[in-house]
Amino acid sequence: MNFAIVRLLAVAAVAAAAAWGWQANRYDKTIAQMQRDHAIERQAAIDTVMTALQAAIARHRQLTDQLDALDRTHFSEMQRATDENTRLQRALAAGDVRMSMRARCQPDASAGAGEDQPAASLGDGAAGRCELSGEDAADLVDLFAGAERDGEKLRYLQARERAVEGVGVCVQR
Repeated sequence: MNFAIVRLLAVAAVAAAAAWGWQANRYDKTIAQMQRDHAIERQAAIDTVMTALQAAIARHRQLTDQLDALDRTHFSEMQRATDENTRLQRALAAGDVRMSMRARCQPDASAGAGEDQPAASLGDGAAGRCELSGEDAADLVDLFAGAERDGEKLRYLQARERAVEGVGVCVQR
């Protein structure tokens, strides 16, 4: 009987070892399949992120190119306007160019015509043109140049905002 028990135990041990090996092989196959599936999913996620990143980089390059073109245009226009205004101010200050404006002259109440002075001919509300001194004309040109610069800056900023919104960049406000 001992021999039968030993045989039975030996068969049971071989069966357990075979079952253990079969189970381990099945787990190895399952783990290997899970690793392959995980690698495929991870690669798909990486591909998706890379595609989105490449699109974002392309949009960024496009926006940068547009903004660079706007900057070049804006600064060349500003330089041209500044040069023209400087030229005009110098010409006015030197007396090479004169500036006049329409004016209506009103009688000066404090400067009444005395008996020995004739009445002023423009003091009766007549319209005419007055020539400005070089300094006053240069001041007016400077005032207009400032308004022109501010208008150009506003147009530049509006074009920049349209370019940023056109590309779809999220701007926090």
